[in-house]
Amino acid sequence: MYTTSVFVYTQRQIVVLLSGNSPRKYMPVYAKPLTLNKGVDNKIQFQFLNQEQKPVDITGKSITCRVLNTAGTAVVIAKALDVDLGLTGIASLNLNAAEIEDIIPQKGLYSLEIPVGEFDYPVFVDQNAGARGDMYIVNSVLPSFVPSSNISIPTGQAFPNLANNETSNLTYVTSVINTDDSPILTIQTHYDEFYGNVTIQGSSIVDGDWYPIEVDPDLANITETKGYTIIGFHPFVRMSFTSNAGAVTNILAR
Repeated sequence: MYTTSVFVYTQRQIVVLLSGNSPRKYMPVYAKPLTLNKGVDNKIQFQFLNQEQKPVDITGKSITCRVLNTAGTAVVIAKALDVDLGLTGIASLNLNAAEIEDIIPQKGLYSLEIPVGEFDYPVFVDQNAGARGDMYIVNSVLPSFVPSSNISIPTGQAFPNLANNETSNLTYVTSVINTDDSPILTIQTHYDEFYGNVTIQGSSIVDGDWYPIEVDPDLANITETKGYTIIGFHPFVRMSFTSNAGAVTNILAR
C-alpha cells in the first residue's frame, strides 16, 4: 500500500504598512504568488507588519483587496478583507466558489488598500515597495469547462416530417463526433413529435466500419430532450435515425 501526504493550510502572506515615525525600512525579500482555486471556497490570510516588523493594529479598518487581470487593466474581484485578529494585524480574503466561477483562469495581480486617517494608502506586498503581487486563478480542483458542440445533419439531408408528407422509414446520420479518445461522451438530443429508432454508432476510422454502441428503439411521438452517456473508447461516434415522422431539432455533444 502506498501513502501520499497531503497538506491542508491557509495561505498567509506577510505585507507591510508604513506605520509610526520609525526611519527603519523593512520590506519582504520575496513575495510568493497566491492562488485562487476555482470550484471551491478560498481563504487567503494577510498579516500586516510595520517597518519594524511588528504587527499593526487593524481593528476597525476596512481593507480592500483587488484582483486585477493579467494586463492589470481591469478589476476582476474587489472585496473587503475580514479582520480575524485585529490586534495582531491578521485579516483574510474569503471568496466562495460562486464569486470566482465566471473568472477566466489566468495569472493575475492583486493589491491592497487601507484607510489611514483621511487618506487611502497602498499596502506593500512585494520587495522595493511594490504594491502589486502575483495572483494565480486556476482550474485545479475541478476540470476546465468544456462547451458543447453542435452536431449537424450533412448537407442535402433533412429529417422527414409527417406534416410535409415525406416518405417514412428513411435513415439519416449525423456528422461525425471526434471523441479525442475520451472514455466518456455525452449527447443531448431534442425530439419533436418523433417516431422511429435511434442508434448511436462508433468506429475506429472516420468514414466507415460503423458498429452499434447503443440503441434507443420504438420511439413514439416524443417531444422532449433526451440525454445519452457513452462510456468506452470509441474514436469516432455518430447518431443514426430511422424516422417515420417528426423531427430532431437540436443535437449537442461533449
